[in-house]
Amino acid sequence: MTRVAILLASASLIVAVPAWGAEPEIGPGVTRPAFLPPDILILDALDASPTVNEAQANLSGAQAASRQLAAGDHETVVSATLDERDVRTDGRFTEWSLQLTRGLRLPGKAALDRAAGAVGVRAASDGIEDARHQTSLIFAEYWVVWLAAVERRVIDEAELTTYARDVQALSRRVDLKDAALVDLEQARAAQARAAAALAVSEGEQSNARAMLEGLFPNLAGVAPGELTPPIEPSRPYDLWADIIIQRSHELTMARALADQQHLFARRSARDRTPDPSVGVRLFNERGGDETGVGLVFSMPFSGARRSATADRQAAEASAAEARFAMTAREVRSNAQRDVISAAGSLRAWRDSEAARAAAEQSAQRITRGYDLGEFDLADRLLAERQAFEMRRLELEARARAHLALLKMALDAHEFWLAEDE
Repeated sequence: MTRVAILLASASLIVAVPAWGAEPEIGPGVTRPAFLPPDILILDALDASPTVNEAQANLSGAQAASRQLAAGDHETVVSATLDERDVRTDGRFTEWSLQLTRGLRLPGKAALDRAAGAVGVRAASDGIEDARHQTSLIFAEYWVVWLAAVERRVIDEAELTTYARDVQALSRRVDLKDAALVDLEQARAAQARAAAALAVSEGEQSNARAMLEGLFPNLAGVAPGELTPPIEPSRPYDLWADIIIQRSHELTMARALADQQHLFARRSARDRTPDPSVGVRLFNERGGDETGVGLVFSMPFSGARRSATADRQAAEASAAEARFAMTAREVRSNAQRDVISAAGSLRAWRDSEAARAAAEQSAQRITRGYDLGEFDLADRLLAERQAFEMRRLELEARARAHLALLKMALDAHEFWLAEDE
């Protein structure tokens, strides 16, 4: 698939999108997350990936191999001799001969060779799409992990700010003999814990950014977006697995490679009968007194080597068929896991979101009660800590839900890959 075709396909998916941050529907199954960079940047990053470049080089190699198979192994062989003959009674004569010989593929062999080459090109073309697909999965994971790390740092900063404000207020109250020193120590302990957590999250954010830029340097200058709440797919879950299987380039590539091995096996079976070689011979003898033209024919005897080669190739075809069957099972299993993971992670996020809202509401009530003297500082610190922990848990659940939904959508080739259908 050409670069222009991919861009046109992607453009058709994002038409009418006014700006990054909108939530356009792309295809019948998913809503494009707003936190993703523009598709043009993603496609550039994917095409610049060494994995995709390797697959493109493999396609060039497959095309060359196809031309090689179509041309065949036989070449025209030119043989020439030049002799000086000394006849005792007749004198010395210059003699020469010239022979042109070429092997000929028996009927049916050339067609099998061309078919095997074409199937190899098809497999290599699917290899490019599969490489782009696998690279897109890596990009989606690294991007979501980076955004989650950014938001986790923001949460940790907010917690540290909260405890720092508590410490500042309690310090004044202790100076005024309006609060106990133990309350100040508890607040300082909470502040120290929050500072340690922030240091960890800052390191994780830097590490996530470094990993993203290391594999996708084209996206180094893109600013992070907000990890928005996940959206339920519009396509029913029971339809996704079959669509993923139907669109799997991994499966079509395995099928093509198995078909190619079967063609090679049929070709080797035909090669039990060797190809003949025919040619023409010109000769000049006795200084030109004798000249002539002759036909040359040769054909090797078939032996144990050709039989063993045919048997080996038949075994490789059987092995390729088994690999295809295994790939089909893996693709189906992964498709079903995609659906289960997407549905389950969405439910888990909804539950964690409800728990976060409840924890924050509880923390606000306890804070008001603390200000009114109904609760002590330990209750307030515990409630605040639980609220921040629930924010982190909700973030993790949200990130997992996005990763699961993106994997399901990408495995179904909803975007960044163009489908003939």
